Amino acid sequence: MTYVSYKTATASAGWSLWAPFRAGFDPRLLRLTQQLALGAVVPLAVLLLWHTATKGEWLAPQVLPAPGLVWETTGELLASGELQSELWVSLQRVLWGVALGGALGLIAGLAFGLSRFLDIYVAPTIRAICLVPSLGWLPFFMLLFGIGEALKIILIAKTCFLPLMVSAYEGLRNRPRKYDEIAAALELPFLTRVFQITLPSILPSVLTGLRLALSKGWKALILVEMISSAAGIGYLMMWGRKAFQLDVVFATIIVIGVVGWFMDAALLRLQNRLTGWSVKSVG
Repeated sequence: MTYVSYKTATASAGWSLWAPFRAGFDPRLLRLTQQLALGAVVPLAVLLLWHTATKGEWLAPQVLPAPGLVWETTGELLASGELQSELWVSLQRVLWGVALGGALGLIAGLAFGLSRFLDIYVAPTIRAICLVPSLGWLPFFMLLFGIGEALKIILIAKTCFLPLMVSAYEGLRNRPRKYDEIAAALELPFLTRVFQITLPSILPSVLTGLRLALSKGWKALILVEMISSAAGIGYLMMWGRKAFQLDVVFATIIVIGVVGWFMDAALLRLQNRLTGWSVKSVG
């Protein structure tokens, strides 16, 4: 038997051996399982290092609590309902802020992309204002809006404004010119052209900007809750630090990271579902 025929026979025998097992599994489920397994490698390595550091007393327990203690504290916060309550407050704030800032940013990006006059004379000033860090506006916003809910939502909206504005603007500038040619040939009204051709053509860019806006808004929310708030997940973290309960601090850090990851993963899934046509058209 030649090498080629041996290799072919071995491959076919291997396939017949594993085929009954593979036939019983959904390929998508297998891919998801593989992704989860690979994605868990780094967290498990960090957890192992954390456990080793606490066992070896590399740092004082007051500075680095044991993973088991953080796990117990997280369970207690969940059982009491405090964690869910504070998290729900934060989620409402970030959703309102992203909705407000994202909508205004999308409108501004469309206006600057469609109007050369606004792009030349107005856009540079808006970009300069937005490039000032959100925390730099915090003292001024506190004087204008106080330290209530309006402050948090407006600060998040300001943070989310720029990513949507830039993504909408760049989407308009980089989209194929054939869309405008088709609209002109069909003599479509302006609003019809915007809603049926312009917005769908820049949807991939806008959704990417939305993911970035949500990420930035989530981080801005945590910061403002730590500075001036009496509720929210950021406030719970700051309360744990002031009470020298580092287990509460670590528990909130983990929750903030996990919730942020889930929100981004959900948006990514939505983006892939809504803009699959763009990938297929490229291929």
